[in-house]
Amino acid sequence: MGTMHIRTERADGWTDEYGGAFRRLYPWKGVAAPPWGGAFMKVMPGQQSIPHDHDEEETFIFISGSGTITVDGETSPVAGGDVVYLPRFSRHFVNNTSQEEELAFLCVWWGAPEADAKGA
Repeated sequence: MGTMHIRTERADGWTDEYGGAFRRLYPWKGVAAPPWGGAFMKVMPGQQSIPHDHDEEETFIFISGSGTITVDGETSPVAGGDVVYLPRFSRHFVNNTSQEEELAFLCVWWGAPEADAKGA
């Protein structure tokens, strides 16, 4: 049998990345190194993440709050329960249109060329 591992928000804490509160989940040092990465992100009320692009594919799974996502100049509304797929090198950012509630989502990314080359 395996051993259960638990990460708590209190122990992990949050960092300021991409213009929001960011909590990296995977890879999980000493526990798991899947061929993908993951993080929780929160964009505070009235704020937006930093526009950026990268060489990984990515999916955002919105958990709570509401706002908009802009991908390569196209803007769409998003809210808890929505899922957005982002191709490699698509320029994107998230805008929290609420003045009261955080916009929270799970980020999952995969397929960076260096990971592909390693067979990870």
